Amino acid sequence: MLLLLVMDVHKKKLKIGLALGSGGAKGFAHIGVLKVLHQNKIYPDYIAGTSMGAVIGAAYASGRTPEEIAKIASSIDWKEIVDFTVPKSGLLRGYRIEKKLREIVQGKKFSQLDIPLRVVSYNLKKFERVIFSKGDVTKALRASLSIPGLFNPHKSKDGAFIDGAVTDPTPYDIVRDMGADIVIAVDLYSKEAMIIRSAPKKKPFIEDIKEQFILVELLNLKNYLVPKRWPRFIKKILGWLFDKLLYPARVFRAMTGRQTPEIMKVIYQSIYALSNNLAREQLRNSEVDLIVSPVFPDHSWIDFDESDKFAKLGEKAMQKKIRALKKLLS
Repeated sequence: MLLLLVMDVHKKKLKIGLALGSGGAKGFAHIGVLKVLHQNKIYPDYIAGTSMGAVIGAAYASGRTPEEIAKIASSIDWKEIVDFTVPKSGLLRGYRIEKKLREIVQGKKFSQLDIPLRVVSYNLKKFERVIFSKGDVTKALRASLSIPGLFNPHKSKDGAFIDGAVTDPTPYDIVRDMGADIVIAVDLYSKEAMIIRSAPKKKPFIEDIKEQFILVELLNLKNYLVPKRWPRFIKKILGWLFDKLLYPARVFRAMTGRQTPEIMKVIYQSIYALSNNLAREQLRNSEVDLIVSPVFPDHSWIDFDESDKFAKLGEKAMQKKIRALKKLLS
């Protein structure tokens, strides 16, 4: 009996690793997963995330509660942080979102986080997966979020970094390497999650983004037609004529016949398909202890203004798995 008591006292506490996958706005489901874990007094010891999974994971690791993260996500005016640019290596500059990310993680460095965190990205110059674990958390998140063609790659002296989803959409292996005994993978690419709606609804957020893109196109065209080197009075006259003749944006749309930014949809669907195939193959051959797969029957990756709905879907998925998790931990 004494031996059993000694063994029980020295019984190793199982370390939990949480891998949060990419998936655009669907990543808000991670908030719901964390909320259910908290309600059951289950706290991850290690976190690894890709793209939006990295953002939610970093917010949590910085000391924010799931409720705080949910409040921040629902209060953001996502239209205001979309900063279109003249397309070179991406449609969006990413400056505004980087500013918001810094606020979300409270400007912390990896060494200042409450929970060990790893952020996944891909280095275009070295053609390799990159796992950020040191330095500025915000810069790492900006790199992990850089969807090819949509955001300009995040550049530094070490390379040009893009969305980690192209190489490791659900980084379960990383938390295992960090020391996790129990690995929970939140997979946003499950078969059920890939349901395609036959009649997608028109959404105000997407329409607003389209309008913003058109307005930026107008400004770019105006700057092209009215060069800076011309005399100021000529620029003023031509600028006034331009605004009167081509404004509002619907006139420009009619002239060009383009329905921008459909390119955003094509780009992301391509990345999503690649990430889905990677996730399926990796998880099929993995040593993940628990896979949580939220289902999104009526929501899209770009529905950033519906974070509360995604969070509830994450809650629902985690609730279904909580008994199995408790069994693993016992």
